[in-house]
Amino acid sequence: MTRRGGGCLRLILGLILIPVLLGGLAWFLADLDRVLSHEKVEAVVVDLIPSVDSDGETVYAPVYEYEVDGSTYRYQSSVSLGGVVVPDIGDPKTLLYNPNDPADARVDNVFLLLWLPGIMVVLSALVLFLLISRWVRRSWRARETEWPQPGQASSPPWSAPQQPAATGRETITATFMGVEASPMDEEGRVRYRVRARNEVDGEYRRYESDWLDEDPTLGLMQHGNQVEVRFDPDNPTDYEVIIPE
Repeated sequence: MTRRGGGCLRLILGLILIPVLLGGLAWFLADLDRVLSHEKVEAVVVDLIPSVDSDGETVYAPVYEYEVDGSTYRYQSSVSLGGVVVPDIGDPKTLLYNPNDPADARVDNVFLLLWLPGIMVVLSALVLFLLISRWVRRSWRARETEWPQPGQASSPPWSAPQQPAATGRETITATFMGVEASPMDEEGRVRYRVRARNEVDGEYRRYESDWLDEDPTLGLMQHGNQVEVRFDPDNPTDYEVIIPE
């Protein structure tokens, strides 16, 4: 249940990050073009437009006045400031303006223009890369460690029996590889399934037990992380993993 939830959360996070990455990239490229193509001009603060932020505090949006080719323009900042960072009337400020449209101006702030969207792009790209890498690794690992089910016709060849059993079934020893937990049922119970493997001719043969009511990990560790696998020599896909008591 936890695994499925984690996979869904990663999928949702990935779907959210894709538009964030694309939006941040578009923002960065637009501001980069503005920095490269716009001209600088010195302006002064001529007004402060008050507003109230989400915390109930009064903040102020500076209004700048500047002159280009004998014409005067005004630009109101989209960023409202509060506290000690609020400028005073008459304070100077450098703006970037569009030579083809002098009324189009922005504050010459490298952090807001480039660093902020750049950080957004880098972080979202990094998280997406990690999510995709994790998905690829899990998919590859699942392909390499595909576990056979009892009675599955496509199970790989079995090793030669090591210990004959009185019942006519033969026994091999396999190494305990871990426990798989089932999703929690309606009564809040979780069951457990043992996974084991042995190596034959350089290839791994994998087995899994029936579902158990208790986690057998501690007991298997006390038995040297070994389990027995009994199978029908006439039908090696018919096997049973024996859990030591």
